[in-house]
Amino acid sequence: MATEDNWTDVSSALADRDSRFEEEIASIGERIRAARKQAGLNQTALAARVGVSQPAVATWESGVHDPRRLMIAKIAKALGVSSDWLGGGRRSANEQDKHAAAAYLRRPIQHTPVLTLENAARMLTTPDADPHSMAEDYIPVTTSAQRVFAFFAADPAVNRAFPENTLVVIDYADRHPTDGAFCLAMIEGAPLLRRWRAAGQLLEPASDDDNFSSISLADMGAIIGCAKISIRFH
Repeated sequence: MATEDNWTDVSSALADRDSRFEEEIASIGERIRAARKQAGLNQTALAARVGVSQPAVATWESGVHDPRRLMIAKIAKALGVSSDWLGGGRRSANEQDKHAAAAYLRRPIQHTPVLTLENAARMLTTPDADPHSMAEDYIPVTTSAQRVFAFFAADPAVNRAFPENTLVVIDYADRHPTDGAFCLAMIEGAPLLRRWRAAGQLLEPASDDDNFSSISLADMGAIIGCAKISIRFH
């Protein structure tokens, strides 16, 4: 005769089994395959039920692609399983890579040295200058650029793009700005942050004040680096 304790043990064992089952069938594709086999269907039969080709089912089950949300609901109905369970599996590696945050999350975090503008100028004038030896502080920045430093912009000539208390991260390995990008360049012995215009090789202001004018840059060797990221502090 089964006692209450016996039923508790059986219930616990079933829960453990179901938990292990879900862990083992971790991905969406694996769950589709397991549910299809449990339903006694081959890939062609499942494809016919949900209105797709057999190769489409094969790509789902192999993890090449995951079905879209509406298709997951159709598959779940065809196989007699919960759409929440089916769609709750791990996404395929390809689909994870398409996620909006995937590219961002792949970027390494760089502990970026924060320099004064005076020391930023040394990154051009002193070939073997090490920004870490001149760091006033550090800020963690997510970027794929390897050779970076940062400085606080306080230049009214670019206040529309970089308001006061904006930290600008410069890639000093990149000294070839694209048209419209901002770069840091040495102009008459002082580092200036300006927008690069390829036509005419001009350094253009981005200011609320119309008194600032564009500067002609004859020597591309005057560019310290290109702006990659800006962080505004409030």
